[in-house]
Amino acid sequence: MHQTITLNVDPYLSNEQWAKVHEVYRGMDGWIDEAKIPRWYGTTDVEPYITASAEPSGLVFEGNVEPILWTGWISVICARLTIALGTTVHDAEM
Repeated sequence: MHQTITLNVDPYLSNEQWAKVHEVYRGMDGWIDEAKIPRWYGTTDVEPYITASAEPSGLVFEGNVEPILWTGWISVICARLTIALGTTVHDAEM
């Protein structure tokens, strides 16, 4: 099932903050280290997958995974980013 969410993370982070974000990314289940963009589990051509991009509206995560995996995975990355960045990270539309 296709899913998308925008998190309330400013895309104009400092280099130090981006390093923390990438550390969180690498620690998430399914991380694909050799990918050119942040990616977990697979590619847009091979499901399941989750990708991330920094947009003016925030960090956008898009994926095609089962709803239970999506909900759990997003909950974990929000919690880890909150700890790493020192500010509450959540759905930007909340």
